[in-house]
Amino acid sequence: MIAAKVQVRSGIPGMSVERLNNGQYAYPSTTTDIVKLLKANGFEISYDHDRHDRVEVSYNAADAWLPVLAFTQSVLANIPANILSTIIMQYFGAGRQTQKNLHVKFIVTTPDGGEKNFEAHGPGQEVVEAINAFQRSHAG
Repeated sequence: MIAAKVQVRSGIPGMSVERLNNGQYAYPSTTTDIVKLLKANGFEISYDHDRHDRVEVSYNAADAWLPVLAFTQSVLANIPANILSTIIMQYFGAGRQTQKNLHVKFIVTTPDGGEKNFEAHGPGQEVVEAINAFQRSHAG
């Protein structure tokens, strides 16, 4: 298993929603399922906020917002992009991600403390292709 850490951050990718009027922090409705898949793939998970301060929200059923994920980059290059593509396939089923518009944002903290940011919105297949292109452009 991969020994890596992921912090789940508040906010909805592509929207300026981070905190609701009731004071709770917004997380996409996919958060619990995505976190379960990350844990099953060996990731240690933490959240920006305590459970009682979080609320999962959903929007248009034709779209899927994934939680904002902050990966701690290990010695193994490109694990975050690889695993995110895998998680999307696991969550939606092979080929089914193309039936939705995906909203994805993730951050990779490199060993030297720098950050690489990725954000994409659009047809599922295009977002997965963009994740793979991001992976290739940051290889090594």
